[in-house]
Amino acid sequence: MKKINVILIALVFFCVFLKPVMAEKIHVVGTGSGMYLLRDIAEQFNKNNLDIKIIVPESIGSGGGIKSVGADQFLIGRVARDIKEKEKHFNLTYQPFAKLPVVFFLHRGTGVTDLSPRQICDIYSGKITNWQEVGGINQKIRIIRREPGDSSLEVLTASFPGFKDIEITSKSKTTFSDQETIKLAEKTKGTIAFGTYGDAIKYDVDILSINSIKPFDAAYPYTGTIALIYKEKNNIGNIRKFTDFIKTPVVKDIVKKSGGLPF
Repeated sequence: MKKINVILIALVFFCVFLKPVMAEKIHVVGTGSGMYLLRDIAEQFNKNNLDIKIIVPESIGSGGGIKSVGADQFLIGRVARDIKEKEKHFNLTYQPFAKLPVVFFLHRGTGVTDLSPRQICDIYSGKITNWQEVGGINQKIRIIRREPGDSSLEVLTASFPGFKDIEITSKSKTTFSDQETIKLAEKTKGTIAFGTYGDAIKYDVDILSINSIKPFDAAYPYTGTIALIYKEKNNIGNIRKFTDFIKTPVVKDIVKKSGGLPF
């Protein structure tokens, strides 16, 4: 009997110590820009930290991330723009980690791989309506635009020649996340859209060069910054492990492989 009790006690200890450790889940909420890049970074982090699971959910926008972290609904977020004056009362720390090219991409098969800024502005304003007019196939151009305040749109408005001066044609489709945009371009013939390079390369679309400059060239001038946001009081424990990891050479290599420039 005594021998049986010893065996039972041993089994209990065996089961207790074999019980898997539940990983702490940390959701990094916010922008759709650079979402796939951050998921690649999270995957590498999670492999090295089995007691922590970084989750990068679908986009709620940079503004949504700022509000959620500012209201303490989440501990950490992600943005693709600066914190606006009206958002500064949240007292969030802004930690940039990558500059990502903002690119124009097309549904496969238009026959177009390179355009000038003037041609793109003429397409978005409705002056050019068929891909044949810019050296492609005889096919109607379908335009996808983003909502006001979108981070990629802000980059183009600030830096792309002529883009801030045009009125985008009313014959366009407005999308509200990077992923919705790319998926729509991937499945709809004749479409043109814009977003971050690191997201576009995950889909079956043609990415344009501009005046023969490719998005991964050092001379490519249209880039947006991706950053983490958090309250400094929350930058402790496992959150601190992740914000420190973002600064490492491992992450810099992941950013470079996505076509971005690390900080």
